[in-house]
Amino acid sequence: MVNVIIYLEKTVDPLIVVNQLLKEKLISNASIDIENENYKLVDNKLTKTINTVITCQTKSLLFTKIVQLIASEYGDNVPIYSIPVTQSNESFDLFIRNNTVKI
Repeated sequence: MVNVIIYLEKTVDPLIVVNQLLKEKLISNASIDIENENYKLVDNKLTKTINTVITCQTKSLLFTKIVQLIASEYGDNVPIYSIPVTQSNESFDLFIRNNTVKI
């Protein structure tokens, strides 16, 4: 299991993305963080971007399919990464397994 984090531009409606991922059973559930501030150095200057961040849970083997879907709809430049879920209780584990596509 993994948490998948997707950074969308503010112009993209995150609910459309979440709905598509849920309908295709690529994720089991998601949360949306609007107006997420992101800071980094660009040419040695602090820059700030505002994103909408989707955090969702799924099976690790579905990560590539999620990346491909996002790239086909919104381009290759959407930052996406995953963090392993190393432990969970049984109900959470079953929820992810039962609400995502069978592999």
